[in-house]
Amino acid sequence: MTHFVVRCDASAAGGIGHLVRAISVADAAREAGHTVVVAGSIRSPLAEQLLVDAGLEVVGAPADLQVLAAEQGASVIHVDDYTIGTDALAQVRACGALLSSMEDGAFGRRPADVVVDSTLRAEHSSRPHDGSGMVLRGIGYAPMRAEVRAAREKRAAAGQDVGRDARVLIVMGGTDATGAAGTLAAVCGAADGVGRVSVIAPERNWDAVRAEAGDAVELIAPSPDFLDRAGAADLVVSAAGTTAWELACIGVPSLLVAVVENQRAGYEAAISEGIARGLGSLDEVREALPAATARVESAVADLRLGRSWAPVGRAKVDGHGAQRIVTAWEEALARRIGDDSAPVVARPAGIDDSSLLMRWRNDPETRRVSRSSDPVSWDGHIGWYQRVLEDPRRELYVVERGTTPVGTVRFDALELAEWEVSITLAPEARGHGLARPVLAAGEAAFGARHPEVTVVAAVLPGNVPSQRLFARAGYQRDPDRDDGDFDVLVRRDPS
Repeated sequence: MTHFVVRCDASAAGGIGHLVRAISVADAAREAGHTVVVAGSIRSPLAEQLLVDAGLEVVGAPADLQVLAAEQGASVIHVDDYTIGTDALAQVRACGALLSSMEDGAFGRRPADVVVDSTLRAEHSSRPHDGSGMVLRGIGYAPMRAEVRAAREKRAAAGQDVGRDARVLIVMGGTDATGAAGTLAAVCGAADGVGRVSVIAPERNWDAVRAEAGDAVELIAPSPDFLDRAGAADLVVSAAGTTAWELACIGVPSLLVAVVENQRAGYEAAISEGIARGLGSLDEVREALPAATARVESAVADLRLGRSWAPVGRAKVDGHGAQRIVTAWEEALARRIGDDSAPVVARPAGIDDSSLLMRWRNDPETRRVSRSSDPVSWDGHIGWYQRVLEDPRRELYVVERGTTPVGTVRFDALELAEWEVSITLAPEARGHGLARPVLAAGEAAFGARHPEVTVVAAVLPGNVPSQRLFARAGYQRDPDRDDGDFDVLVRRDPS
């Protein structure tokens, strides 16, 4: 189990598409057995509800991703935010974590250990070499929530015949930040063959929608049940963002509008590949309303005759993109552990190891079996770490396999010429058989400086892996001693 942080924001002005993708990836990570939190500013009621429904914790997002990774104990920082700069990789690597980055063509492009561009046909375009590691490109990596996959199955089971009056749903993103919903409602309401027109828009926009489209439209506040409504519609008119790929996955016929510039490439690719039909950009629709109405009429007529284009999108967007992203993270982390044949050696910790050791210390699984389960803050750790390096009664080692740090071993002087040993394995090194070699390397380095001493370990009785680790290393439980809730295991002269 590894801990991941997904970095994104959501607001009424900026929309919630990034968060929807982030939730999809977080769900896949948890399905794979990992733990996840979302870091960012969430200022949208719908976004807040989506996070509650997903059961995801939200934490603050310091500007420096090194601080974020260290404070959260994250092995992977996944960024889905166009505003974060190209120094993100250096920040995350400073504490030994891995950076994963979502981009849409040139938008949000930055070097990363894992780059994901899930736009349609991205794999057929060039991307500058920037030192990135794994580069995942194409619609096969489009993150889809479990709810989307469920709606896909429901739609397929129900089938869909379009009657004389088509049911049209309009959704211009979860926040309708551009005020496009009213324009599209007017276009659809004027089209022959369209019956009920439903519009998903925040209540603050309802008066504007009615002013353009009249009172006959059904107005619906954004909510997580959007997918059910979309799955039951005959035709959905949508912005060409995250929602467009969800509709394709479900198998709903859609007419797309590029409401902002960063949607243009995805819009054009979707139309070219036959995944959706298009109405153009929002400006083009507003400049030629009759032409847009004619396109709606043509789409409805084709659907009534059984000429749906939805099967094309359903075949191309299978709903498993998020799982492919998480698998790439796991593979990238595994490669970081290094060669199995490389020697495992301990060296004294230095000042540059501070954020690395803080990240390992704050890993949730590490905290669960530690004396103190509370996370440590960046400011608190910096002062503590400096004192440890200067304290002659403490010795701290970083253990490396080859050139890769895989764990740390600390020795604290006690009374009666005893030293207490503690070990922390890098979270990404768990499951690779490294606990015993890391402990042995630390003991060897310490024993060379302190021969013929007694070393003790305090281990929770329920921490079976640690109990076994120390028993195999020659430690024996002293039945006459304990340390609060911890058993005391003793070993003489670990050198």
